Amino acid sequence: MIGALVTVFLLFFSGTVLGHGSLGKHDKNCDSLTYRDSVSSKPQFSFRNTAYFNGARVYEYNSNSQKAVPEPEWENVEDWDKESQIQKQRGDFAIETLKEIIRISPQETESHVLNGRINCELCQNGSTSSSWSYSYDGDPFIRFDKDKLAWIAEQPAATIIKQKWEETPGAVNRTKEYLEKECIETLKKFRDYKKAN
Repeated sequence: MIGALVTVFLLFFSGTVLGHGSLGKHDKNCDSLTYRDSVSSKPQFSFRNTAYFNGARVYEYNSNSQKAVPEPEWENVEDWDKESQIQKQRGDFAIETLKEIIRISPQETESHVLNGRINCELCQNGSTSSSWSYSYDGDPFIRFDKDKLAWIAEQPAATIIKQKWEETPGAVNRTKEYLEKECIETLKKFRDYKKAN
């Protein structure tokens, strides 16, 4: 089931934009777009996705409300109903992934958290950078290596997740394409919208 959901995840994620929250210092020579996911197992399985542009929160989605709620200054930049539907699909995928990790890697505690971070940057000199990684219960779990075109397992259980995420033909290529192209295009849209307002 995870294999099929990976395809859905990648297809739906490509349309995603990932408050008055902040991610800390922002390099004024570069614009950044960061998505943070959090999946918790207790008190029930739940998913939250928050997007940041240059460290300032754009919107937050949670699986309880099933709504992507933008900050006031971002209300007109996206179709937020469509974004809510995309995040619902992503949340389902993320929850299934956490359930799979718990199944293959039993722990003493009953509460577990899977955190994801996707980031891309575009600098004034035209250079770009990007990354995609997950942690499980606070420890590095799996990350994407664009040069090796593979997910790199950081824990034994991540090896199984890696296999499932890579078994769909073209999945790793779509992940790289998202990081290097689609994320940057979305970043430009946010940058241009911000400049116009």
